[in-house]
Amino acid sequence: MPYLPIIIVAFLVAFVNYMFTKWFIKYARVKRITDIPSERSSHVRPTPRGGGVGFVGFLFITFSAYLIIFGSHLGIDVLIFLMALLLISVLGWFDDRNNLSRRARFGVQLIASLLILIFIQNLSHIAIPSIGVFSLGILGFVAGIIWITGVTNIYNFMDGVDGLSSVQAISATAGWCILFYIYQQQDLFVLNIFVAAGVIGFLFLNWSPARIFMGDVGSLFLGFLFGVMPLMASAYSNQIDSGEALWFGAILLWPFLFDGAFTIIRRFLNKENIFEAHRSHLYQRLNIIGWSHKKISSHYALFSIFSLIIGLYYMWGSEIERVIAITLLIVSSFIFALFVNNREAASAKAEI
Repeated sequence: MPYLPIIIVAFLVAFVNYMFTKWFIKYARVKRITDIPSERSSHVRPTPRGGGVGFVGFLFITFSAYLIIFGSHLGIDVLIFLMALLLISVLGWFDDRNNLSRRARFGVQLIASLLILIFIQNLSHIAIPSIGVFSLGILGFVAGIIWITGVTNIYNFMDGVDGLSSVQAISATAGWCILFYIYQQQDLFVLNIFVAAGVIGFLFLNWSPARIFMGDVGSLFLGFLFGVMPLMASAYSNQIDSGEALWFGAILLWPFLFDGAFTIIRRFLNKENIFEAHRSHLYQRLNIIGWSHKKISSHYALFSIFSLIIGLYYMWGSEIERVIAITLLIVSSFIFALFVNNREAASAKAEI
């Protein structure tokens, strides 16, 4: 199937989801599916949540229709992949409605992760540029579970200011679309462009001041999708190594993964309970000192575009170029963290 019709359908998905989300805002208010501000919130007024159900639902509808009519690969592995995605989405929807326990959330995430690792692709090895490839053996299941559930939950934690998770999703799907276009993996290209289209339609109503939040149904879905995508890439194409795909996926999500990992380590070193709710992510700290949601999301959008460029450079660079790319990304990230610390210190000094 030519790519032009796919792109046209993607525009339609964006428009239809925009209209659906406008309707869902009214529905959520009637059904009281709202996010009530608390001491940990970055917003100050009750706002409808669960809006991610639109781009999640339209992804299942359009991608399933595409696979049935045009898909080049429609087997049990694809059905299991969609089943795992659906499981995570249903978990998010019920969590938006009923605030499920931590044990229930992780239990469902564990089942969904095992479905991917057992039936589609295991994390058999990791590759470290200029050092070598290390086989994980049976530990690949453990590493795979940590990776998938870790990415899923970090993405969920980072969904805290208007538009932030949406712009990260658009950047990450753009990266995967470029990769799959080059390697001629049309099915996965279609999957990602349909996700991007749905999120773009949603972003018009999620940008600051947000009229609706994507909720756990959206953020858990996106986190799980991006956690699984490196494994799907290597399972679909013998040209894409799972170790390289894992690096590529991590780099595309670097703004979220760095913020999440940096915050966890910082809280651990400060002897804080890393499992307790908090407001100490880098983006939250910027909000506390007065940065607007629009300013924070705009800066993270630039960060994600920078990460996308680094990711593409990594995939097609030499070993030494890969080391340089990753080093540049890490150094830039710590400069950003230092910037946040300095802004906090300046803000505290100004209040004295």
